[in-house]
Amino acid sequence: MQFLSNAHTHTTYCDGRSTVAEQLAAAQALGFVSLGFSGHAMQGFDWDYCMSAEGQRAYRAALRGLQASLAARGQAPRLYVGLEQDSLVPEAQKRENRADFDYLIGSTHYFPEPPGGMHVAVDGAPELLEQLVRARFDGDPQAMAAAYFALHGETVRRDRPDLIGHFDLVRKHAARLRLDTDAPVYRRAALDALSAAFEGCRVLEVNTGNIARGYDVRPYPADFLLDAWQDMGGELTLTSDCHHAPQLDCAFEETVRALRTRGWKRLLRLGTGVELWEEVTL
Repeated sequence: MQFLSNAHTHTTYCDGRSTVAEQLAAAQALGFVSLGFSGHAMQGFDWDYCMSAEGQRAYRAALRGLQASLAARGQAPRLYVGLEQDSLVPEAQKRENRADFDYLIGSTHYFPEPPGGMHVAVDGAPELLEQLVRARFDGDPQAMAAAYFALHGETVRRDRPDLIGHFDLVRKHAARLRLDTDAPVYRRAALDALSAAFEGCRVLEVNTGNIARGYDVRPYPADFLLDAWQDMGGELTLTSDCHHAPQLDCAFEETVRALRTRGWKRLLRLGTGVELWEEVTL
């Protein structure tokens, strides 16, 4: 079974390596029926990563034009203009984003700092994350992970995005931080946050981006979280968090097989009709 869609796609409008045209060409070559672009929303501090306000307007205008052109010609894939919105995006901007875009991915990348401080990315430079663990969490990586999960779960609950981004991103540097992701305290924090997130969004991504970039052989999130999500009655979609067009469907086939083995009967993908999501039987 091929999964012919991706809702988490980045381009040179933010930190992606590929242009819109390159990502679209890759989707067409793969036979994708739908494709969602999800540039990093303007958040006002990490300009190497997110779009500026002007860049976000240009991104939206260019993609709306392409979306209309493809639809007018009846040409696949069905295109969606989305955003990946971090928890630290200002509240007024979040309201504008909801009105301006087809869908929002709710992600948490940063630990917020007091005014004048530096926001540290959980998936960024590991040495900065190590400094954060020492300075704010008394050297305890489990406390850091618990704080991350609490922030992510509460943000999803409050903001109600259309898709929950890479839920356990905090495990990216687990080995270096000596973070035990099998420890009961870690699992409890993650499961509590997942329950909070479920109140705000019922669609969770299985994200293969860490595989594409060589950080792991397993997608986000971990199996115990997928099992809990299934018990809650949540839905899944499969994404590659693609920054480089040749990796648009990275590890999709093996991930689908693994999900089927764990008892998943269906996934959601960006729709080809009037609804945002449609079902795909595994």
